Amino acid sequence: MSNTQSRRDVLAGGASIAAASLALTPSTRAEPGSSATETAFNIRRETFVLGARKSDWDALRRRLRGPLLLPTDGRLYEDGRKVFNARIDSHPLAVVSCLGADDVVTCVKFCAANGIRATCRCGGHGALGYAVRDGQMVIDLSALQSISFDARNKTVTVGGGAFWGQVDLATCPRGYASTGGGCPQVGVGGLAQGGGLGPLARSCGLTIDNLVEADIVTAQGKHLARVSEDNEPELFWALRGGGGGNFGAITSFTFRLHPIEPAFTAGTLRYSWAATRKLLQFFRDWMRSKGDDRLTLMPVLVFNQEGSPSSLLSVFYNGPWQSGAQYLSKVLRDFGAPDSLSQSLALTTLPSFTAAEASCAWPGTAQIWKSGFLKNDFPDAAIDTIMESFEKAPRPVNLRAGNDPTELKPPNLTFAFIEPLGGRIRDKGSSETAFFWRDSLFSFTFIGVYPPSDTSLAEKMQSWTTGFRSALKPYYSDGVYVNYLQDDLPNWKYAYYGDNFHRLRAVKRAYDRDHLFCFPQDLLQS
Repeated sequence: MSNTQSRRDVLAGGASIAAASLALTPSTRAEPGSSATETAFNIRRETFVLGARKSDWDALRRRLRGPLLLPTDGRLYEDGRKVFNARIDSHPLAVVSCLGADDVVTCVKFCAANGIRATCRCGGHGALGYAVRDGQMVIDLSALQSISFDARNKTVTVGGGAFWGQVDLATCPRGYASTGGGCPQVGVGGLAQGGGLGPLARSCGLTIDNLVEADIVTAQGKHLARVSEDNEPELFWALRGGGGGNFGAITSFTFRLHPIEPAFTAGTLRYSWAATRKLLQFFRDWMRSKGDDRLTLMPVLVFNQEGSPSSLLSVFYNGPWQSGAQYLSKVLRDFGAPDSLSQSLALTTLPSFTAAEASCAWPGTAQIWKSGFLKNDFPDAAIDTIMESFEKAPRPVNLRAGNDPTELKPPNLTFAFIEPLGGRIRDKGSSETAFFWRDSLFSFTFIGVYPPSDTSLAEKMQSWTTGFRSALKPYYSDGVYVNYLQDDLPNWKYAYYGDNFHRLRAVKRAYDRDHLFCFPQDLLQS
């Protein structure tokens, strides 16, 4: 490479360099449930130059503290390339499990020198698996799970690969918490860069509203420590809502903590399908009132063991449990909630509550996510459309032979939920952070779940999710929560970022001018 050749030229040719180096055999296939035709590659095990000389990969392995996995590493590589959503089947050039910021810096510099693009993986719920891409290096941060509680400053500093359930277990016994996800398996890194909805968001603000500072390795291989409102303020603005993986690899986050009660009123109310319309009307009417921000209600649509649709209402009150029980009873009565089939309300802790909500995580299944912010009027017609569409979800069939009446039917894991916004989320303006959609009240998400080997069900699920979202088009606003990425949005730039997109793109250009951190919906994509 001549001295005048830019890093941008090298990166732009990275894919072709990698292909030439690999001695790849192409084959054409269509992913189950997708109409798109993609090119898969069979990697010959005797050749693994992978965009750089073999000696360079060997030297990289020696410089790293964490393991470097190449396609020649067999089962270790196969395990390392897996993502949460089994619908995704990507083959990266390499996977590096970083044990510290020094490993991240080493990886970034290696990629820049060899024309290789990179992605960052924190280990959470990436709906489209963009953390692992064909022909790119995965900078895996999931080993960075340190958690440090600062009693003096009422903050917690968290490694970039931790899960939020680990954070709650570290802070809640000490009487403090910060806004995390509603499921303990949610990765801190992705949640904290996209916004951060959860049981404390209405009373304490989004996760990003509680971010004090972050350490990040940029595309230039610089480790920027303690990025904050006073240090690299434009980058700090972008990190709060600009989406994971755009600006670099965040190795640690520091969050503001809030005092919490030792026990809460929380749990679940279960409803018949016949009562679900009234349940959603009740939820809408209460959300549009000026209710207590400490109460978080989230309707969930599921299929029961018999395969029939039903619903439940997740409840969490961030205050004294006696007050929570009394206020919940008043809300259910005053806003006309239907009678529930059963209740599992109890005194509980925040970690216990989010653990009970962990049905949001079905690792090893194939999933198709569709989501959007509903218009705040949320009319009855939208409720009817949601119910009519949901009950049409494709259902798995029992493919095993035999007529044993005791044989269990395969469960239908497809589900939907309406996450509430409002409350303290609206304290900040739409441009104070990169999270634009602060005036929204409802984020409605439905997820088609199926076994990855069932190609017939995959095709039906693709058709159903597409049709469901199309039916809801009159009732969705223009916005989509960026943590629920979707690959078929016609205007994803505005859907995720609204009027903040151009400012975010300028930050991306400033800190990643050669487009080293790259995925299909990053901020430099056309």
